Amino acid sequence: MNWQTEIDELHAFFEAYFLGTIPAHQIDRFAEVLDPSFTIVGPNGAESSRDETVAMVRQGHAHATDLSIRCTDHRLLLDDGVTMVAAYVEHHDWPDGRHNERRSTVVFAADPAMPNGVRWVRAHETWAADAS
Repeated sequence: MNWQTEIDELHAFFEAYFLGTIPAHQIDRFAEVLDPSFTIVGPNGAESSRDETVAMVRQGHAHATDLSIRCTDHRLLLDDGVTMVAAYVEHHDWPDGRHNERRSTVVFAADPAMPNGVRWVRAHETWAADAS
């Protein structure tokens, strides 16, 4: 189970998908790793189901002309062999100097059938105080 690789690969997918450098049908990789009960609380406090999240990402295909997404400060908070809880900081950068950061926490379930051995069960994002 490689939770950190999963975080980094999924965010690399988001960058490529939003830039349109990968075909729209590759959203299947994203949808596949979300648990049927997946929910996310976005940085503004809105909660979305798995289906709502997939639909929002699907609508974002090729919407950006230049964007960089990366994750840092990965920390494993809990691993009992079945459930993992991890934290990381997500950075979005644009060439015009805009930058934002989200402090994120994710709950994973172990699943050897998934690309990195984990399924996303829940995510929670909060705007970082120092984002510009």
